[in-house]
Amino acid sequence: MKGLKYTSLAVAALTATLLASTNNSKVQAATADKNNTVTVAKSDKEKLQDAVNQAKKSVNNAQASVDSKKSALTDAQAQAKATNDACDAQQAKVNDSQKNLADKQAIAKQAQDKLDSASAVAKQATSENIQNTQKNIAAQQNAIQAAKQSVSDANANLSTAQSQLATAKQKQADAQNLVNSKEAAKKTADNNVASAEAAVKNSGLDEAKQNVQNVQNALKEIKKTNADNESVLSKNQAALAENNQTIATVNNNLAMANKAVVDAQNNVNAKQKALADAQKALKDLQDQASGAAGFFKAIADNKDNSESLREDAQTAYNIITGQPNAYQNITVEWAKEAVKLGQENDSTSLSNIEKALGYYQHWMTYRDKYGLRHPSISLTAVAIAMLSSDFQHYSDEFNHPSLLTSKYGPFYSDEEDISAGEVNPIDNWMSEKDDIDKYIEGHPDAAAYSFESTHPLTQDEWEKDVDFWNDKPVHIGHYTSMIKPDANYVGLAGNEYEIQPMMNNADSMDEIIFNPINGIDFNSYQNLVQSYLKDVKQEDKINILKANVATANQNLVAAQNAVKSAQNNVQSLQANLAELNNGSTKINKAISDTQAALAKGQENLKFEQKQLDQANQTLADVQAKVGTKAKALEDAKAAQAKVAEAVAQAQNVLSEATAAVKASQAKVDAAQNDVQAKDNNLKSVQAALDSLNQTLNNLENAQSNLSAAQTALNKANDDVTAANKAVKAQQLILDTLKESKSKADAQVTNASEELKKAEAELAAEQSKLKDAKARLDAFNKKETENSHKEASNAENPVKPTNKPDTSHVVKPSDKADEGSTVKPTEKTDSNGKASTTNSSETTTTAPEPDVKDSDTVEGNVKSDLKTDNKSEEKSSTVKIVDNSDSSAVSVVLTGSNTPVKTFGEKTVNGTTYYKVSADRWVKADKAHVVAVTGTVTTNKLPQTGAKNELIAALSGLAVAGTTLVSYLGINRKKKNN
Repeated sequence: MKGLKYTSLAVAALTATLLASTNNSKVQAATADKNNTVTVAKSDKEKLQDAVNQAKKSVNNAQASVDSKKSALTDAQAQAKATNDACDAQQAKVNDSQKNLADKQAIAKQAQDKLDSASAVAKQATSENIQNTQKNIAAQQNAIQAAKQSVSDANANLSTAQSQLATAKQKQADAQNLVNSKEAAKKTADNNVASAEAAVKNSGLDEAKQNVQNVQNALKEIKKTNADNESVLSKNQAALAENNQTIATVNNNLAMANKAVVDAQNNVNAKQKALADAQKALKDLQDQASGAAGFFKAIADNKDNSESLREDAQTAYNIITGQPNAYQNITVEWAKEAVKLGQENDSTSLSNIEKALGYYQHWMTYRDKYGLRHPSISLTAVAIAMLSSDFQHYSDEFNHPSLLTSKYGPFYSDEEDISAGEVNPIDNWMSEKDDIDKYIEGHPDAAAYSFESTHPLTQDEWEKDVDFWNDKPVHIGHYTSMIKPDANYVGLAGNEYEIQPMMNNADSMDEIIFNPINGIDFNSYQNLVQSYLKDVKQEDKINILKANVATANQNLVAAQNAVKSAQNNVQSLQANLAELNNGSTKINKAISDTQAALAKGQENLKFEQKQLDQANQTLADVQAKVGTKAKALEDAKAAQAKVAEAVAQAQNVLSEATAAVKASQAKVDAAQNDVQAKDNNLKSVQAALDSLNQTLNNLENAQSNLSAAQTALNKANDDVTAANKAVKAQQLILDTLKESKSKADAQVTNASEELKKAEAELAAEQSKLKDAKARLDAFNKKETENSHKEASNAENPVKPTNKPDTSHVVKPSDKADEGSTVKPTEKTDSNGKASTTNSSETTTTAPEPDVKDSDTVEGNVKSDLKTDNKSEEKSSTVKIVDNSDSSAVSVVLTGSNTPVKTFGEKTVNGTTYYKVSADRWVKADKAHVVAVTGTVTTNKLPQTGAKNELIAALSGLAVAGTTLVSYLGINRKKKNN
């Protein structure tokens, strides 16, 4: 149902006046008191216009500020570019000067080497050495004469050998001619034998002779076979005796070889123990000297370091090695088990110490953003951080060791941060700032405690902000530790262990706050780390132990090889023994076979001898028959044999001549090689003489050469000094330019931030101007509508009733859409600031079917503000309930029926918030009013921030509204009333 609504401030004032006369003192009339009245003066329009004018002026000023900030940013960027270009140009000059210095240093090094050489020669340039050199030269000249004579003699020998070679070649030619002659004679003899054989052919003589020859050959073969068998028998008998002796020897060797295997295996066991001992010694020294232990110990033992640094390093060494009462009179009981000194994944490894340097540098980029100084490094803090990191791998839960002392024993009382996962721990700790940012989104007033409201961040401001966040639902302990202004004496460490399943690496930051000691700046600490990485202490001992391990390993391998060799020897001897035994068996069988063959051979020999006697007799008979022809054949064969012998002799002479040629040629070759060798010796002797002459020259001119070398070195050193000065001068200029560059970059950053702020202020002022214009337009529209309503009411007056009708008054328990609604309207004071006045709407329960939402003032305001349906629905339900306390107003939060007292309001970026407790604010559109009673003044009513109207609440407004309707005689069915 739609009721009659009164939104005109003038009508509201009139209502209050009429009500004052009928309800005694329950409702006061409007006055000029700003605390106790609701007044809409004629000057409200002027004030709204002034607000528009003031907003325009503010927009113009904000626009001018933006233009100015843009100009400043352009100037800063130009200045930054100029300094950047200057830095680049100067860096090139520094590089050139450094290259020039390196070149001069190289020249100086060469000059120093020459001076050292000349100095060494000068020390040798004594009269005695000069005389000795001169004597050596004289002796060397004699050696040259001897070498020349040797060359001459060698050439003579070569000539003789060449002459002998020519003679030998001539004899070879003569021998070849003789062979040719004898071979021709042999050919004639062969022909004569052929003719004689033809004469005795078919006489049986050849067959008889052949038969004799065959028998003689058979007899010869039998004799040869018997002789061979006798030789074989003798050899086999000797081989059997030798084989038996060898078997005895092999048996002895096999026994010794088996013993050698046992001895070699015992030696292997000894060598294995020696290798294990060497490896353990190496590991013990590496564990002691490598990583953080060696690093801290080297610093503590270096007497060139300050006492405070050495003391700090000794304390750090005692901490990571688990010494009793190492620090704060505390003994960390689990240190020796948790810390694996110098091992690859441990926080004490050199690689992880170097990795932690990057953490510190990354941390300083964040501190620079807040304008904070860089903390000093404490070696004690570094050691504590190492223990804290390794504890995460040692313990069965991820937590601070100082919080688990009941389970694991005492730990140091310092500021401590821990992180885990394959992320940069600094980013991980700094990410807690997101909690602050999210909280500020819902509580804009908390922005003043964001740690970024002042730059640079001071310790007092930091403590104030920390106190503010202590009771808030945020977790920012690591973040505030990272940006603590007076943080000092810190240490960072990390390991690469598996901390929990699917999560590797643990990192820690420790700050000594309870027992501060002296620290060093980061660059000094970084130099200590890098210097130690280049030259690790006890490297010689480690190398010696490594060599011992290598030697022990070699000895073990050799011993193992000896075992294999001894085992192979046993196997070889066993195989040899088996082979020898097999050989004896074979030899015995061969002896038996040979003896049988000899017996058979003797029988064959007797038989063949009888055959030979018979064949000779047959030949004699045939020869007697053949006679002269047979004699001629024999003579021809005898001549043939004689000629063959002469050919053989001639061939022997030829062979000897050929051998003589070969021998002569070898002599010639040897003589030529001798000549070459003697000539090379002559050259060598001559070179030695030249070297002696040069040495004599150097000795005689040593002082002048030394002086020249010294002069050259002095000049080179002067050049190095000048080049070094040039490098320093150019570097000084570069450092100055870098400072200017840093300042210029900071100016660009500041100018950019200032421009963003100015643009934000401009947007805010433009929004205010838009709101002011909307309020003025709404006021003008309402004024026009009210003037029409007043004219209509004047024509149709309503007579008042004798008794106010209260049947339509809405009780506090009525629903929001059936009760009284108070809507806010803002106005501006003379300074253009928004203040709050009251207008009231009274909704009757009578139906008004012909009145549309667009015809009401509320509908018009919706149209003017152009808000969406969702936000308008929320703002239209904002209601306020009085709590009978004139100092404050209560609201009922959405979803509740319990009134909550408000203690103030605040508008941030156009959104209004009610303060409902000491530290809680709620948006205006999250509350609603259920009733209005009592006395409420305008300056105590919170704004909804959802409309450009003022909230007004008057005592007994519902009754007054009803009475006014009756008094004026207004028809409820009229539109727009």
